[in-house]
Amino acid sequence: MDLIKLKVEGFKKIHEIELDLADVNILVGANGSGKSSVLQSVHLGCCLIRQADRVDPARTNTVGIEELDYLPTDDYKTLGHKTNWGNAAGSASSKLSLTFRKADGSEVAAYCEIRSARNAGISVSGTVPTEAVNLLRQKKKFFSAYIPGISGMPNKEERRSRKVILKSCSFGDSNVILRNALLLLKEEDEQNIQKIEGWLSSIVGPASIKVSHDDAQDLHIRCSIVYQGLERPIELAGTGFLQLIQIFCYVLLFSPGVLLIDEPDIHLHPNVQEKLAGVLAEIAKDRKMKVLLSTHSPFIVRGAPVDAKVYWLQEGAKNSEDRSAVELAIGWGAFGKKSILISEDTNLAHLRKIISQWPEVDRNVAFYPGSGFKALPTPKQAKEVHDALGGKYKIIVHRDRDALTDAEAARLIAEYQSEGIHLWLPQEADVEAYFCQPNFVETFLGCTLAEAETFLNGVLANQQTIREQFNSQRAALNQELHKQGGSPTNDDVWNEFATRPLKGAKGKYVLGQLQNSIGQHKFSKALILGSNLNGQVALDLKHKIEQVLAA
Repeated sequence: MDLIKLKVEGFKKIHEIELDLADVNILVGANGSGKSSVLQSVHLGCCLIRQADRVDPARTNTVGIEELDYLPTDDYKTLGHKTNWGNAAGSASSKLSLTFRKADGSEVAAYCEIRSARNAGISVSGTVPTEAVNLLRQKKKFFSAYIPGISGMPNKEERRSRKVILKSCSFGDSNVILRNALLLLKEEDEQNIQKIEGWLSSIVGPASIKVSHDDAQDLHIRCSIVYQGLERPIELAGTGFLQLIQIFCYVLLFSPGVLLIDEPDIHLHPNVQEKLAGVLAEIAKDRKMKVLLSTHSPFIVRGAPVDAKVYWLQEGAKNSEDRSAVELAIGWGAFGKKSILISEDTNLAHLRKIISQWPEVDRNVAFYPGSGFKALPTPKQAKEVHDALGGKYKIIVHRDRDALTDAEAARLIAEYQSEGIHLWLPQEADVEAYFCQPNFVETFLGCTLAEAETFLNGVLANQQTIREQFNSQRAALNQELHKQGGSPTNDDVWNEFATRPLKGAKGKYVLGQLQNSIGQHKFSKALILGSNLNGQVALDLKHKIEQVLAA
């Protein structure tokens, strides 16, 4: 039978979620979105269905804590969704449903409800159709295998029994018993190690594994990896290597119906991540196994086959299964955010610093760097980005004001607004100009306002350089906005800018000159980025983002 659907209710972050399954299924989303909750609920439910003496809809059965082959936390009563499990009928519980398709095309579902038992244990009720008993109720066969991220391994391992090895791996503790797992697989079938080597080599290149133990002579298991002509003890193989070996070891150790992998990308190079997704797809198909994994990586998603299911989770619920939207969002680091700020600046350090002043704003904004105003998306292109992301994000475009007149700025804002996109222009030429205002310099240096103005006037006295930069900006703007003519003269615009604090100068230029004149040990970009801005810099940007988020 083929597992085609799973449903989780009332477990940790998850209120209710139902997933149709392909061979490879990928859960993406921000931290705390419920990805791990889905994986853990499936594994716990499958273990309880297998371990309970009976799974009956009318009667409960208790599995003792010491008997369990998996438990996400010792404080198991807290595994309910926004409430602790109860221990009486009708009290808070968690539920797992697994739907299978039979060979004739009909469907059957296994179901379990779990809650705290009155004594130390977990209460199980539910139903397992006769057709699913051989899959789910075999004492010596695990239907699910759960793989958390690996975190190093001990330098030595004494030999353990098969039962200890399987229980440790089921709990997700394979890192402390990986040599034992490899030795067990080798002793059960010499070809097991060759299979792991084959999968490993298809991702990282030729590699082999040596594992042995002589009961008469060895206290510890011998295990090493041969790669690129060098043989090293397995503990020196590198965490990424160990993670791959761990995954492939679980495939053979459990031969599961569903392989659950929590963030396999953590220790892997992007190229390896992409190849891993393809290899897992091949394994799933060959072994008639489902793979359900969580990730933050666009490379895992990109490497998955075209028929893979990609689910975007948010706040414990399925937000989208539009793969193209998910790929775009994950590539932009937008999960868990409500808006995307597309900037013309390549280096976003100053912009990020400003927004970090307001944590509530900061946690809702994803940043996307650019390469100058000419590379910014047009209003229609920005709308296409908005639509491609399923309309789930407010799009804010940051363009420097440079030498734009007020009328030109209003025109650009209106053009973006007509497409439902928000354009933000700094009050003066650019973002850096906020750090060149007299009040900021006064506060930052702890000097008087008069002294701050003296520093600034010294920089602004170099009118020739500033005017040359201004003329260059106006030439570019005239080409962009006034191809048919009608532009105001440079002198008229220059005179208008003369009334502004920086008198038409670029903040980037003034900031660099202030650093030179005041001294890098007192005033510099690095010192500004490391300082506390007290929430008072660029308040117009704060108000703009708040307005956009509230719309």
